[in-house]
Amino acid sequence: MNDAPRGTENLDEATGARDRRAMLVAGLAGAVVAIAGASKVTAAENDFTAAELDILRFAQRLELTARDLYDAAMAAGATGAIWEAMSEQHEAYAQSIAGLTGLSADSRNDEVFDALVGAFSSSGAAEAAYDLESAAAATHIEVLGLLNHRPASELIASIISAESRHCVVLADLTGRGTDLTSLLVNNAQPILPA
Repeated sequence: MNDAPRGTENLDEATGARDRRAMLVAGLAGAVVAIAGASKVTAAENDFTAAELDILRFAQRLELTARDLYDAAMAAGATGAIWEAMSEQHEAYAQSIAGLTGLSADSRNDEVFDALVGAFSSSGAAEAAYDLESAAAATHIEVLGLLNHRPASELIASIISAESRHCVVLADLTGRGTDLTSLLVNNAQPILPA
């Protein structure tokens, strides 16, 4: 039981409520200032050079090519959730680039697709997929080195990370899941613009 006089108890509660409201108002004001400052930074960060847009378009088309190659593998009889998941993830990467840059995600790299579709349509599809993911990771590492645009660099870095994980999954699928070299070393050559 509280022996404090009733009036003091109500005063403390009222004062506490005012203090909480004051802190809330101060917090909201700080958030508004932070957002306003961030929008100024964001506007500057969203200025792409023509060269950056070209390299991001190339990266985006590579992602759409990977999607189409996984779809070709499924059309040729590859089964398992992994194939659909990989296709959808590459589609998502291309859409993420589109969302950041405004580039339409509507075309693949036909040269790369034509060179690899036969392997993806064969019984060696998992090996072809491992090789593609390794090359895609190596490619995006090269792309990363060509970008000064921070949000684009962060996006490409996240794609590199995901494609590296794809390699681990595909190494396991191809029977190399205990081969540390396959899991940790990427000797693939990047796919470069023609």
